[in-house]
Amino acid sequence: MTFPTYRGDMEYVCLGCDARYPIDQLHYTCPKCKGVFLLQDNNFAELERTPGAAWRELFDMRAATKNPALRGIFRFYELMAPVMAQEDIVYLGEGNTPITHASAALEQKIAHRMAFKNDGQNPSASFKDRGMACAFSYLRHLVAKHGWEHVITICASTGDTSASAALYAAYVGEPLKSVVLLPQGKVTVQQLSQPL
Repeated sequence: MTFPTYRGDMEYVCLGCDARYPIDQLHYTCPKCKGVFLLQDNNFAELERTPGAAWRELFDMRAATKNPALRGIFRFYELMAPVMAQEDIVYLGEGNTPITHASAALEQKIAHRMAFKNDGQNPSASFKDRGMACAFSYLRHLVAKHGWEHVITICASTGDTSASAALYAAYVGEPLKSVVLLPQGKVTVQQLSQPL
């Protein structure tokens, strides 16, 4: 299966003051008002021309492909952050976790069908792996685009975020390095074992 040719015209849009910034800069909050960003594809109208049924068929075909750059969360490439090249994509099996149906007793009690997504089966045993796969893929994209020689990723967490960030940074390797900040004396042995 060939990698998508579509590329979005992406930018950060501040939900507070509507300021706009290019995505090749790293921002965590709006420099102007400290508001939260929405990532917007200004070319999204092009995607709306394709009927929903055609998208579903394409996404289902990608789920079965052997191309790792189009599996997991990246089977929805055009709807995410479609600026990365195939070689930027980091895929470790995240997102393809099983859906387990609830017991008949629970479904009877709530009077609805119910299922659980077992994200404990993601690579780091964390539901954060989907987001980290996207984040570290985008960092690879920026490293390739700008030729950066040193990038340090930092997170403060006592659980899922630190486990996932440590795994993806270790997998990508140079020039990315990961720092995980944990509160001294406030972390269990189990929580410490995840990022280690």
